[in-house]
Amino acid sequence: MKNLLTKLYALTVAVCLLAAWSCSSDDGTTPDIPGGEEYKRLVSGVVLDNEYEVEQGGQITLTGSGFASGDYMELRGNNIRCTTASVDNTSLSFIVPDEVVSGTSYRFALRRGNSTHILGTAVIKFKIKGSLTDVPDKDGMNIKGLVYCGLEPVAGALVSDGVQIVQTDENGHYWINSGKRHGSVFIITPSGYEVATREAMPQFWQKLTKGQSEVEQHDFELFERNNDNHIMLVATDMHLANRNSDIQQFTTGWVSEVTSTYNNSATPVYCLNLGDWAWDLYWYQNNFSLVDAKKAVKDLDFQFWSTMGNHDNDAAYQGDWEPEQAFRDEVGPVFYSMNIGKVHYIMLDDTVYKNTGTPGHSTIVGDRSYDKYFTADNINYVKEDLKYVDPSTPIFVGFHCQIKTMSYNSANGWYANDAISQTYQKQLLECFAGYENVTLLSGHSHVNRNIPIEGYATKMIEQNVAAVCGTWWWTYRYANNNVCTDGSPAGYKVFTANGDQVTYKYKGIGVPIDKQFQTYDMNEFMKWWDSSATQAFKTKLPARANDYADISSSSNTVYINVWAWEPSWKIEVKENGKSLDVKQIHKYDPLHSASYDVPRGATTSLSFPSDYTYHMFAVTASSATSTLDITVTDSFGVTYSETMTRPKSFTTKYE
Repeated sequence: MKNLLTKLYALTVAVCLLAAWSCSSDDGTTPDIPGGEEYKRLVSGVVLDNEYEVEQGGQITLTGSGFASGDYMELRGNNIRCTTASVDNTSLSFIVPDEVVSGTSYRFALRRGNSTHILGTAVIKFKIKGSLTDVPDKDGMNIKGLVYCGLEPVAGALVSDGVQIVQTDENGHYWINSGKRHGSVFIITPSGYEVATREAMPQFWQKLTKGQSEVEQHDFELFERNNDNHIMLVATDMHLANRNSDIQQFTTGWVSEVTSTYNNSATPVYCLNLGDWAWDLYWYQNNFSLVDAKKAVKDLDFQFWSTMGNHDNDAAYQGDWEPEQAFRDEVGPVFYSMNIGKVHYIMLDDTVYKNTGTPGHSTIVGDRSYDKYFTADNINYVKEDLKYVDPSTPIFVGFHCQIKTMSYNSANGWYANDAISQTYQKQLLECFAGYENVTLLSGHSHVNRNIPIEGYATKMIEQNVAAVCGTWWWTYRYANNNVCTDGSPAGYKVFTANGDQVTYKYKGIGVPIDKQFQTYDMNEFMKWWDSSATQAFKTKLPARANDYADISSSSNTVYINVWAWEPSWKIEVKENGKSLDVKQIHKYDPLHSASYDVPRGATTSLSFPSDYTYHMFAVTASSATSTLDITVTDSFGVTYSETMTRPKSFTTKYE
């Protein structure tokens, strides 16, 4: 017994020492352990800079205590071994190898025999030759700079102050005579290049720091990247506010999914965030603003490009300009553009904040109201930008508030309607006359709608993408899911560019990407709807008691909700080999009704009720037990199918 206790004590001590060691690396992380490699604390007192700027082939010196002869540095990320220039007890100097990519973050690993000490993480950046950085002044020009890649200038690159767009000369130099109204200067990333990334934020812009009469220099470093083939994730309406378990849901849901899927992708990956990243109501009430929203995505290993939503304004101010300043300071310009591979992307701001009332920092009493349209600044920028875009280039235009919506009447069924006035729509859409392929990307509605637009570009569609937050993070509380008001799973769109050919799919969070629709055996749903489970809801909201009055638990009706449906898609349903008539209907999605409307409406106000679902279809089977073969074909000829064995139990899960 004594021996056993001694062994247990020794084991406990070993575990504690291991735990202490595992938390002891200077960067606060637990390093991965390659085979045969032993991790030890070899030195002490080493503090890394955030960034080391050196000449190519130059040296970096680290100071501390305990360095020894034979020590060398390894830069993890690419596992680059560095030659030691000098070493003694208090310092180690190593030569930066040519394999290092300027502007890249590396983990500094001190090696001694088979032992390793992870010292931390830092960026290594190469200094540019003085002759390149010496950008001469020009009369009347108050912004100037250099665009370069490696140690070479980049000619023909586009730089803008939000009003003008200028090109760099053969030396990579640019000049702008700027009113400095927008407070920043940015580069329109050329195809085949990227800017640096810091905690997912692309470093494509710089804040102006001097008065209009003063000259200031802003240089932009580019990195070569073959991105003709790339993946673009389009996400919107995250509504992070530190309420309703939103941070936990966001982190374990969307962030976990995209980092595990795309952080180590061999194909370049990017993300467009279409706004309502934060939530203006809670900036001060919950002390959670855009600063905190940025932290929530810092683990993404790809660039996170953003535009504003109405809730990304600082509600401590009135009007449109001052409430936007927090976004400009933290995220960057509210409109800009970039080239990724053979695709051109434009990001715009179509929310015009008003916030009438008397807002203040401690208690926000403004009404947070806003209008929806593109200001003249946005439109003028698009016109200027398109001067440099070939009409055959695929163009994607991201903004927050949708310009089109779908309406319904009994005479005509579903039809496209205006969410922004025709006058303001035309100001944007007419810019693309003569262009071949334009996709408008919007959020705000928290539902999926894909609406073709005719009369402007040869081919134009608005893809209104459903929300990452679903029904503002509520349905997790009631049904342990995340569903939007049209029944779509909370999610995002995945665009895959192969040269100038772009395909796409909607991706429900936690739902396989090849699942594109949900089926409901309404015989089974109506048994639940007619049960005591819905009685309190129907009593409090009697008008909603008739939501499904035209069907019964024996009508053999089947609903099919095709989340990302477009008019070019095809839906086929067969029963025993016989095709059934598929009808587009005007109904609430059963899953959302059960996950939100019924449980919440029974006890409190129904703030975000179900939307009538534009992409809901129905068939009538011949019996309650027949099996249906359902096939959905998208615009690219990809098919999605389900063999629906009936009766199919009703559930609030995507099955």
